[in-house]
Amino acid sequence: MAKISADIAQIVDITARRSDSFYLQVALSNDDGTTYNLIDSASNPYEADMFIYDSTDRLILTFESNNYVSGVPGTLSDAIVIDTTKSTLTIEVLGSNMGLHTGNYKYKLVLSSDTDDEVNTVMVGKLKIIDL
Repeated sequence: MAKISADIAQIVDITARRSDSFYLQVALSNDDGTTYNLIDSASNPYEADMFIYDSTDRLILTFESNNYVSGVPGTLSDAIVIDTTKSTLTIEVLGSNMGLHTGNYKYKLVLSSDTDDEVNTVMVGKLKIIDL
């Protein structure tokens, strides 16, 4: 029996310190090493979101890219910068905006395009917030 997986997400666990600023840069590439295309068919950059969930799978915090603003409470707009030439996503959040208590969370990093009706989860994992 053949097994096929359409899941392209990489599993990466992250540890961060409570009340510290958060910085994460993700370089995306295709399996063959070429840069990942972050521009949709209308020549717009994809949107990027990092969703953070508590242990009951309740969404508690969202970081959004600089080209997308939802206005949803618990959402930090302009927290993700998309560099389409380098195929990188840079997430940068001030410590005062993190708002996470010490503990274990889950996250997923998603790219999407409304124009192309496309959604790709590129990274998932555990997010551990430590106090020391």
